[in-house]
Amino acid sequence: MKFSFGFSTPMLCALSVFALPAAAHHPMGGKTPGNLIEGLLSGFGHPIIGFDHLLFIIAVGVACYYFGQRAATVAVFLMGAAAGTLVHLQAPDVPYADAWVAASLIMLGVLLFRRDDFLRSTSAILLFALSGMAHGYAYGEAIIGAEATPLLAYLTGFTLVQFAIALGGYAAARYVALKKPAFEFLRAAGGALTATGTGFLVFTLVQG
Repeated sequence: MKFSFGFSTPMLCALSVFALPAAAHHPMGGKTPGNLIEGLLSGFGHPIIGFDHLLFIIAVGVACYYFGQRAATVAVFLMGAAAGTLVHLQAPDVPYADAWVAASLIMLGVLLFRRDDFLRSTSAILLFALSGMAHGYAYGEAIIGAEATPLLAYLTGFTLVQFAIALGGYAAARYVALKKPAFEFLRAAGGALTATGTGFLVFTLVQG
């Protein structure tokens, strides 16, 4: 199957699997942030170095452009991510945490690919909130053991970066909408997200 931007399904899967090891890395080289600047830089970095996080947040912006509920969708995702990080600090052993991240990519990818009207419903807000918690829980691994100041800086950093990335996804969707039919772009975006989520899920299960 060919997508509108010249990407094939096998190519997307290959890119996804290639990018997966980067998702396992932490900002600051795995060192727990020890001060405000380190916390802020670590927060800035985590949503970007994790390809699964980055692609999902871009897709949040795309969904906002095509399906509305813009402020609510972004707000609940950001709040969910912050809450998920705090949950990780209290419950560091939630099973299958990485699999939940992968599942969020697959679910949103399928919904975008199908141009599903579910994304226009108020129930979709819950989906984005839960997805935010799944991604935030993953972010929490990098901040375990940190003091209050770097923790607060970390939360601030990744919240600002995620907001900027979502805005970028929205702007990209708006730009592409002027040149490509919506169904072509959403099929491409949904396919890429689904391929990434599937590759990440397989990688997670193989790693055990």
